[in-house]
Amino acid sequence: MNQRKRSLITGLLYISLALLGPVALLIIPAQFDVDNVTLFAQDHLWLIGIWIVLELMIIGIEVILTINLYQMFKAYHKGLSFVASIFRFAVVLIMTVGVIFLSLILFNQGNGADMWIQNHQTFVYIWQLWFSVHVFILGLMILKNNKTYWKYLGGALLIGAFGYLLDATRALTHMDNPIVSSLSTILLIFITIGEIGMSIGLIKNKIITLD
Repeated sequence: MNQRKRSLITGLLYISLALLGPVALLIIPAQFDVDNVTLFAQDHLWLIGIWIVLELMIIGIEVILTINLYQMFKAYHKGLSFVASIFRFAVVLIMTVGVIFLSLILFNQGNGADMWIQNHQTFVYIWQLWFSVHVFILGLMILKNNKTYWKYLGGALLIGAFGYLLDATRALTHMDNPIVSSLSTILLIFITIGEIGMSIGLIKNKIITLD
């Protein structure tokens, strides 16, 4: 596969994550923010099923993305690209554990849903920690090596990586600080800009530029 085709496919995959991610990570979990999670899950097993399917789709996309990004970014730095791919594969493995938790809800007909969903959400924050390192490395490579104005996209990714890191740390440590929460929200805006920019840049074949 040539560079242009790989870049186009990778960009389209990034866009698909931008569509699937909010549904699987925000919209559906928000439906279970009720007083009796187990009872709600028992009455909405179909929603758990959709949640599982969406996360499996995301995992499949992530595997392909990890391989493609390594193949592309090794042109900048083979070692850093390999490390970045390891961290993204770790994300895939952690996401898989999360899907297992959701599957246990179906297996048990909704019983214990409050515990399994809580475990799933904890693992979401755990994979965010690993993903923050991956994003930081990609941003660093783009900022240092891209020869066009697209290099500034790397800066957005660098800043946004700290958004993932802070958000995950805040949640896992149960930190209730309005200043930290506000800072986390601001930093996550940069990751949104960075990842949308990555989609566009990859589709336009502007991310990897070589002399």
